[in-house]
Amino acid sequence: MEDPLLNFLVKFQNLVAKNVSITHLGVENVKSICALDIAYKGNIGYAVAVYFDGNKYEHYVFAGEVNFPYIPTFLFMREAPLMMKALEKYQDQCQLTLVDGHGLAHPRRSGIATVIGVLLNIPTIGVAKSRLFGEEVREGEETYIVVNGEKVGVKRGKYYFSIGNKVDLVDVITLSRLGYPEALKLADKISKEAKGKR
Repeated sequence: MEDPLLNFLVKFQNLVAKNVSITHLGVENVKSICALDIAYKGNIGYAVAVYFDGNKYEHYVFAGEVNFPYIPTFLFMREAPLMMKALEKYQDQCQLTLVDGHGLAHPRRSGIATVIGVLLNIPTIGVAKSRLFGEEVREGEETYIVVNGEKVGVKRGKYYFSIGNKVDLVDVITLSRLGYPEALKLADKISKEAKGKR
């Protein structure tokens, strides 16, 4: 039997995908970034926004209840509300937001990094630890993530970097060549510490 909520969410994701802006940001010139990650303890999610201004790191933790089940390709329903709340403190200061998850490397071109980027109208890049969707195509030095014939990101080491919103493939490649972002490492660490304290 068809689930009306999932049917609605597919339509929502399709709408998000239509509103993605792929434009060159110039990652090499970005001075301030935010990174978003989340950890769970039971049905409580601990979302962390790490802000880096080029000199120092700051962070903010937002804890909240998560009632939506884990369903592959609908991760944004569990994590985006809390991540966006954590980001509020720094959103206006961030030139680029990195999200633990996928962007366009998603069956409906609407991973969590894309959803957050489109809803907030900000530049985002998804950085994930495993592949969700798309083919890995090796060309020269790069392994591209290809969705329906379009290069939407790259695999670098064991990580998958993909376009979220308001960036392009060049930006994603530039970021990936710097290795796994330190701000995301911190967001991951702090979220796990936060859940451990409760």
